[in-house]
Amino acid sequence: MARVLSTAGLLFCFLLLKLIEAGDIVEIFGEISSSKIDHEVPESGAKPPDLTIIAGSAERSCGCQNLILSSLGETKHSQPNALGIYKYYQLWLGQPAYHGPYGSWLYSLAGGGWLVGPQLGSPTGFIHNTDRSPLCPYEIPGGWMYFNAHAGLWYVDTTLVLRCIS
Repeated sequence: MARVLSTAGLLFCFLLLKLIEAGDIVEIFGEISSSKIDHEVPESGAKPPDLTIIAGSAERSCGCQNLILSSLGETKHSQPNALGIYKYYQLWLGQPAYHGPYGSWLYSLAGGGWLVGPQLGSPTGFIHNTDRSPLCPYEIPGGWMYFNAHAGLWYVDTTLVLRCIS
């Protein structure tokens, strides 16, 4: 049984449901109410700005020219050649890219995050951070990982840090 009343733009529904299960009668009473909204919604809109790549923003917000990547944990044993000084090289995907020791590179990935790899733009590497925020790489508070080649897995090293030195 259902009964519907409409008054001043409000719709009240009173429901009485009877469920018969295994010979028992269960009654559930419920009330649903809604109101008509009388305001105009704009018919046109715009795409939100793409904040992932804004020309020149990396130069303004990521002014650090020299970084140091260091670790007191397992990274210093698994990826010692990736640790050291990184110098600003150029913009890559709207973010700064840095050249480091033993020909390694620190750069942003197309899908987000940061990677220390063997070549600028390489999809594989030694050190990684999945942070997709607009922060400069040296401002990311944590989450840096290293690749352990013996295990074939990525591990978080809480002592692995990237800092601006000039």
